[in-house]
Amino acid sequence: MKPHTDNIIETIYKYLSTEQQDWILSGFIDPDKNIYTFGSDSKIIGRLFEVLVTKPLLNAARELGYELGESEKQTVYPDFYFKKPNGRKIAIDIKTTYKKSAQSKFGFTGGSFTSFMRNGTKNIYGHYNDYDAHYILGIVYEREESPTTGILSLEDLNSIRPAYKNIEFFIQEKFRICGETKGSGNTDNIGTILSTTLSPFIFGAGPFNFLGEEVFHDYWTHFPKYKDSKEIKDSLFNSIDSYINWVAKKDDKKAKEIRLKYNEYLSFYESMENNNWK
Repeated sequence: MKPHTDNIIETIYKYLSTEQQDWILSGFIDPDKNIYTFGSDSKIIGRLFEVLVTKPLLNAARELGYELGESEKQTVYPDFYFKKPNGRKIAIDIKTTYKKSAQSKFGFTGGSFTSFMRNGTKNIYGHYNDYDAHYILGIVYEREESPTTGILSLEDLNSIRPAYKNIEFFIQEKFRICGETKGSGNTDNIGTILSTTLSPFIFGAGPFNFLGEEVFHDYWTHFPKYKDSKEIKDSLFNSIDSYINWVAKKDDKKAKEIRLKYNEYLSFYESMENNNWK
């Protein structure tokens, strides 16, 4: 099996810099040329990365013959979208996280599974059915242990030690890197796969890469909500194994087909672990 790629992924990669200095911002500057360092707040750093990828996405959109759109609100999905000449859209959502250590696993959230995936219009630009595909541009960084803090003058710019370093990134279709569990126990967000490296994300090595986007959608639009009663949760599922059993109650043939694909994924997963994917 080869890593998943396509024209969208390859075109975006073309315009994203691999030079570390192109990803670094040192602080905010006011009209008096004072520089305000922004520290290690992950929300601020995440927003800075959104600003930095705007021009590369604009260039990619132009090459593809699309228009680039950007969400007007932070709570509305997606962060960016490509608009095709026929009006159809492609979602590009920016996800960031940081490594706690070189050996620690990291992951992302794939967005809510209780909003637009279920009713089509909640917290999304347009309608969910307007989108032909959904991509995640994921960015991973390390925190600087001793970043420069406070307010400095413009003359001190070169002495500033930024709050983050060692930036890595990937672009992949969302369903291919999402997992079978939530991002956290007390939310209704989809969790992605977890890894110590970007390789599985670049590859698209999640279970739904094997099971398919239709199964991904069915799984997460029926996954129990955090506030559902115990009775409702017990009637549904909390893993792909239990999902297959849930499907079998309605369509045994379909459940067997999903089981075969899931077994392929488990074999692939085991082979990748043996190849030092963690």
